[in-house]
Amino acid sequence: MTKLATLATILLTASSATAFSTSRPGVINQNALQSSTTSLNLFGSKPKDPDAEGAPAQPGMMDQLAMFKKAQELAQKKNQLDKELSEEKIVGTAADGKIEISIQYIPPQLPVNPTPGYEATDVSIDEEYLAEVSAADLSEALVEAIRNGEKTATEKVGEKYKSLEEDMKKIMGGE
Repeated sequence: MTKLATLATILLTASSATAFSTSRPGVINQNALQSSTTSLNLFGSKPKDPDAEGAPAQPGMMDQLAMFKKAQELAQKKNQLDKELSEEKIVGTAADGKIEISIQYIPPQLPVNPTPGYEATDVSIDEEYLAEVSAADLSEALVEAIRNGEKTATEKVGEKYKSLEEDMKKIMGGE
């Protein structure tokens, strides 16, 4: 019985182990019969017959290079917008304009900090208002001014980034 089991194991191994062996005459290699779109279209080349079944719908190498160039242009445009926004004076107000807080836009520092930030850079409080207001009301008004400044900054960022959004739609073909 052990001789039969050993013989069966040897036959099964010999007939199925083709990974490290050379091709043998008369043996059909199943892997060779299957074609792979990865190997056929290594550089994104378009198939000869795009209507054929299983034809990949991917751009060619030149199309990919053009898209990459446009992506680089978008990144440069975004960096320019971020620079403009960080230099722009954005003001948040509270207490009927008696408190003004200047907010500075801080662009995202990719990949470490992917979200933009805002920093209060200057606080201006009307002296008459400061003399008559309680500490609790002043604190509340300062928080309101900061939130107002951040909201204004977010709206300005959104407006500036609309042009990037339009350019992105053009690249992705979603016009």
